[in-house]
Amino acid sequence: MSHRAVPLRRVLPARLAGFVGPIARDEQGVIDAMAARRASLNPAQLLNRLPLTAQLYESVWRVRSLGLLAGRPFPIAEELAELAAAVQPALLRGGVVLDVACSEGLYGRHLAQRGAEVVFIDHSRAFLNRALRRCASLAIGDRVDAVRTLAAHLPFADGSVDAVVMGGSLNEIGDEAAAMAEMVRVLRPGGRLFCMSLIPARSRRARLIQSLVGWSGIRFPTAARTVASLGASMRLVEEHCDGIVLRITAEKTPLVAPSFRQPPAS
Repeated sequence: MSHRAVPLRRVLPARLAGFVGPIARDEQGVIDAMAARRASLNPAQLLNRLPLTAQLYESVWRVRSLGLLAGRPFPIAEELAELAAAVQPALLRGGVVLDVACSEGLYGRHLAQRGAEVVFIDHSRAFLNRALRRCASLAIGDRVDAVRTLAAHLPFADGSVDAVVMGGSLNEIGDEAAAMAEMVRVLRPGGRLFCMSLIPARSRRARLIQSLVGWSGIRFPTAARTVASLGASMRLVEEHCDGIVLRITAEKTPLVAPSFRQPPAS
């Protein structure tokens, strides 16, 4: 589905130039784009709405998880370095980056500190509030905004952002294909997408654990399926996998105007 951007008001930062719909912030500064949308959330998503989950997620789980899941030491600094390298073109121009299903905004905070204009996207108010507070504590609050919506319904115009990033959330958002299609849609030609997700495990014991958490709505698409969901308009730039930790970087191919040959002279 195509969208048109609302006219940019003087009071709006450039990162919201492509936003579609009315802009009204709550007391914490979050723009709610879900008010008129009935969302069917799985148990994992409902858990993420709890303030306690938002408070503990990054400090207790997120910073340690890749080392447990990759089968090797994988410090958070290494992950963030991969992220910054993947979207370097957007950083060089101070471009607009969507941190989709952002949780506490780990990716977005890192990129905002390096010059990006960041919009946090999540359905959880608790996570968005924490993301904004953490940015305020880092003195980068003027470089970020937060929008409450689903990954499969991004309220931004076609081709309106320079980069889209997602860190570890593709597995729990329910419709991965719809979310990926939306992230690709809002990217401008030449824009970059970076996504970290988890793939099916190889060992029988690990596969059993993955099947047991399936009740919560968490799924583990294969690397091939994840790459295929990028669609024909995206070019795969890099693909790395350690253990079950997949990272892909892709670039939206520039639009090529059709060429017309002149008819031969008679």
